Amino acid sequence: MFKRLIFMMLVVFNSSNLFATTLEHYQSMLQPSEAKKDIEQWLDFIDKTHPDLAYTTKDIDAFYQQVNQFKNSINEPISVRDFWLKMMTYNSIISDGHVSLTPSKRDALIDDYLKNNGTFFPFHVVFQDEQLLIKEKLNGQSSNLSGHEITKINGITIDTILAQLLKRTHGDSDNQRKALLAPRFSFYYWLYFGEYKTFTLDLKTAEKTLVNLSFDAVNEIKGNVDSFDANFQFSVLNNKTALLTLNTFSWRKDEARVFKFLQSAFLTIKDQQLSHLIIDIRRNGGGDDNIWIKGILANIADKPWRTGSDYKVKVLAGRENKGQKAGDVVSGEISTIQQVQQDNPLMFNGKVSVLVGPYTYSSSILFMNVMQDYGFGELVGDKTGGKSGQTGGTQYLTLTHSNLLAVVPRFLLSRPKGGHNLERSTLDIQIDYDQTKPYELIDKLLAQQ
Repeated sequence: MFKRLIFMMLVVFNSSNLFATTLEHYQSMLQPSEAKKDIEQWLDFIDKTHPDLAYTTKDIDAFYQQVNQFKNSINEPISVRDFWLKMMTYNSIISDGHVSLTPSKRDALIDDYLKNNGTFFPFHVVFQDEQLLIKEKLNGQSSNLSGHEITKINGITIDTILAQLLKRTHGDSDNQRKALLAPRFSFYYWLYFGEYKTFTLDLKTAEKTLVNLSFDAVNEIKGNVDSFDANFQFSVLNNKTALLTLNTFSWRKDEARVFKFLQSAFLTIKDQQLSHLIIDIRRNGGGDDNIWIKGILANIADKPWRTGSDYKVKVLAGRENKGQKAGDVVSGEISTIQQVQQDNPLMFNGKVSVLVGPYTYSSSILFMNVMQDYGFGELVGDKTGGKSGQTGGTQYLTLTHSNLLAVVPRFLLSRPKGGHNLERSTLDIQIDYDQTKPYELIDKLLAQQ
């Protein structure tokens, strides 16, 4: 009985079919049959969900050929880590920010790793065009190396490192992939290169080059900033201008609080007779259209408008309308017109500037499209990352054995004025600024008034 119990414990320990993505699971092995079933499960999920994978995938036949070659090559047990790293390369091939393969329960994995004395690369980083800059320490404290460009880590050129990490990052474009990689750089570095207890860096600025600087890896990361005040902020900058910062369009835990916050902001704008509203959505990855439709556009729009022009959607099982069956792809024109709220006492008729960046995505792109296409505001920033035509209606599936989280959209949406959906969103005003000092963009915009 005791031997049988030990055997059962070993089976549970080595099984990849765990209920959470933990460090133990990450270090486990997949049997060939398990890995192949996960690949088949993913492809089936795409087939039943995505209306047109070729929409963003440049060579769809080559994509399927690569995936099947990998599946057929798995004849020996493969580690979960190696399976993740291979599967995640398809993120950049598909080139859609709404199609991704990422570790599920990433925060739980990080917590488990740190509790087991794991360590990470010690800095938060940002991209300045092609350069990777130190922003601050990983625990959120400031660093006197902020703004220094990283040229080597542990003797490997940063270009070599980024080529591997960006290949495994999802996104519409290289700009968006960089924006998504930056806040998770330490995690992705650990996934690909493994654990280090010390790091040797080569750095440079315009004035100097620093080589072979040694830093201890860290066991502490910046705390959770998923609070209301961290995501929704409003301030009056001067006697003309207000700044409204919205880092998400999703707050389902208390959406009424968001509308109350936005109502208060527009009431202040009216009471103080401000003439310029800056809306900062540079760190807004999307959410629910409902927030910006009812909370912002209702107070800004001076003409009827709609969220897009035409759409294509995959009919999912259980969501069929009359005359439809699961798997059908339905195309059509968006007919819902949002009307001007003529009797709205908070209507703002002043200038609106929307600050955007490569991270701005999903519902935020739809908001950008409406603001730009109907002349409700100007888009300001240094660059964009998302395509003007957006996928959406994302569906989620955790692959059974590897615990990779698969995300796939079910519809495609064209912007209100139409046009080429695969082109990146464009700016009305381009202003270059120091990415380690995001407020610099606001200062430069105000200086142009």
